[in-house]
Amino acid sequence: MSSIFWLAILLAFYILLCIAFWFFQDFLIFRPERLPDDFTFKYPYPFEEIFIKAGKNARINGIHFRVPNSKGVILYFKGNTRSVKGWAKFAKHFLHLDHDFFFDGLSWLRKK
Repeated sequence: MSSIFWLAILLAFYILLCIAFWFFQDFLIFRPERLPDDFTFKYPYPFEEIFIKAGKNARINGIHFRVPNSKGVILYFKGNTRSVKGWAKFAKHFLHLDHDFFFDGLSWLRKK
């Protein structure tokens, strides 16, 4: 078989792969974890759970860790993967430097 034939097969496979990634990107890339309505966050640092309305059916759910006499606040936008419950491990690095730490995540089902 000629090299042009194999190149055409490879190109067709690449195009099909790109189309598949386009239609299934939400499943492959963005894997949000929806927390139950009665979920309670438990962290060793003082924090406040914050809800920001972001549209008709979406809210941004965030956790704000506070320190006394803060030098500033670090904003961390984690994107739409998993939930905010496991991201507190990053807070300790900034809280020890006397900075508040705020991170967010999308929350469609959490109720305040």
